[in-house]
Amino acid sequence: MNLARKNIVVTGAASGIGEALARHFVKLKANVFLADIDQPRLSLVAETLSCSYYVCDVANEENILTLVNQANTELGQIDLFCSNAGILFKGEVAPLALDDQYWMKSWCVNVMSHVYAARYVLPQMIQRQSGYFLQVISAAALLSQIGAPAYSATKSAALSFAESLAISQGHNGIKVSAACPQYVATPMLGFEDAKPLRDVKNLISADEAALRIIDGVLLEKFLILTDSDSIKFFERKCKDYDQWIIGMQRLKNKIVQETGEINLDKMYKLI
Repeated sequence: MNLARKNIVVTGAASGIGEALARHFVKLKANVFLADIDQPRLSLVAETLSCSYYVCDVANEENILTLVNQANTELGQIDLFCSNAGILFKGEVAPLALDDQYWMKSWCVNVMSHVYAARYVLPQMIQRQSGYFLQVISAAALLSQIGAPAYSATKSAALSFAESLAISQGHNGIKVSAACPQYVATPMLGFEDAKPLRDVKNLISADEAALRIIDGVLLEKFLILTDSDSIKFFERKCKDYDQWIIGMQRLKNKIVQETGEINLDKMYKLI
């Protein structure tokens, strides 16, 4: 896929992978429309990249509809919709540790935001017989994330939806990529975008993750991984699911022994 002059919408564009993706899309001469719930940071990124934007809560269907309408007005049409926004609640120690409101928030941001985007963008793409959905999900969809049951469950559902979208709409010329990054130095893990990343084990920068994701889009790959370990772990899981569960239980125990708690900000160092 050639991204030059393509019209692209990026959600979660105020920081992290979303900001990095938007920046590289602009470098590739794409026309980019930004969205995020964080108005101050979003406006700063938009000013830096000379892009239009809309302050959007992706968990809200009406917000997504307005985003699509504004992007269509600004760009003329949407060639690629990048659903990047996601949410993770730290401290999800057990499956029942969170109130329903947190589970529902995770569901709406991590799953329904993709559904809403497809609901309102897909018809125009089908009419043109071309279009692309880039859904930034997580390696947790393949491997689970210790200490984050709501995150893991909703990311798995998001991957399943991406698969269904690709299967059901391929004949209409619709392409789908599901990006499943593992550990990336973003604000979600306590890293500021502006700080350089040097010699940190098992972690890559948001910029590097974005470049690897874009490489996958250029090749029109469905599953895009940002590291080689994810597929190795996933293959082990598929080969012997019971043994994989045992291994994950041991890893969880190791994390508790070495850190005293399930701390998502430190876990990547122990993988």
